Amino acid sequence: MKITDFRTTIVSVPFKEPERWAFGKRLGISNIILELETDQGLVGLGEAVGFPTVRVTQEILNAMRPVVIGRDPWDYEVLVHELTQVYGWHHFRHSGNCALGGVDMALWDLVGKASGQPLYKLLGGAFRKEIPYFWYVLTRELDVMAQDAQRGVAAGFETFYVKLGTGFAPDLEVVRTLREALGPGPKLRVDANEAWSDGSAAQLMRQLAQYDIEFFEQPLLYHDHDGAAQLRRSTGLPLAANQSAWTEQDVLEIIKKGAADFVLTDPHQLGSLTRFRHVAWMLETAGIPIIKHSFGDLGISTVAAMHVMASSPNFSRANQSYYAFLTDDVIEGGIPRFSKGCLRLTEGPGLGVNLDRQRVAKYADYFKQHGEFPAYASGKDLLKPA
Repeated sequence: MKITDFRTTIVSVPFKEPERWAFGKRLGISNIILELETDQGLVGLGEAVGFPTVRVTQEILNAMRPVVIGRDPWDYEVLVHELTQVYGWHHFRHSGNCALGGVDMALWDLVGKASGQPLYKLLGGAFRKEIPYFWYVLTRELDVMAQDAQRGVAAGFETFYVKLGTGFAPDLEVVRTLREALGPGPKLRVDANEAWSDGSAAQLMRQLAQYDIEFFEQPLLYHDHDGAAQLRRSTGLPLAANQSAWTEQDVLEIIKKGAADFVLTDPHQLGSLTRFRHVAWMLETAGIPIIKHSFGDLGISTVAAMHVMASSPNFSRANQSYYAFLTDDVIEGGIPRFSKGCLRLTEGPGLGVNLDRQRVAKYADYFKQHGEFPAYASGKDLLKPA
């Protein structure tokens, strides 16, 4: 079996309301849908994320295309290794991985379809088939945030997530409001996205701890493993690493330095589903839970990651999804249905999802007409296509 075609389609899918975080504002997701076709007529689906921008990711995929054409999908490990080490992307892992993660998904989809098996079977079976997710509360007026959290409770979610980093007093008020709205039962986790690196982290974390925080995600700059380890020791409070966990080497440093109680990463940070699984088992050996991070996933990435999450024992905590405020999806059936905060693992060959061609065309046209939704452009709503 040989790959004969490598197709990409950029789509922009709007949010119901803006996402605000420490680095700006985002109004939707702009990702790239990959289709790898073989000489046997099989088509593997993948999804690459638009970070730092979707056009950067597209150019990286263009550079990878001639390396992938003509290759056997069963050589997925060799091909991903070559793209990383031989063709130089190990020097540009952050941006390279955002593209390579999509290529790897499509290769795995082809392998699953060729063997007639769902991906989790090829990974050794499922420890769980119901994958838990958290309810993401967007930053807005406090009363609106409280109502949103209560909707999540009514929908059956047990874990809630909010981004902080707007200032000492505002952060305290947000968390107080959400804990009052949620009551004592649901878990509440907070994400500073590196915004407490000005020396405020320890004091603010101690103040926030009264509201029963599951963990504090990425309080310090991503490269400061020593600072995170010291913060964790001095406060006795649980830390989670995300931006600090971009690569396997980063995760190994986190383990060695005792810099986190939880690690959040994903196939796009690491560059492949295989690496995502390897890191999960590395953390399992160290006794650390892993949690799926999301740059902003549509259905292909969501489902692909679920197969790894099902086949690794330490994905016991709630994972990240953007479905609480995403208007639509590009897979058949649109936005998946949650049951008690969980999504059900797919059972079809490969990833077990199909594209909805009408939806793909709709959101590809949206990108052509309006541009991409940048995540790092504070004050800008759209970047128009060139």
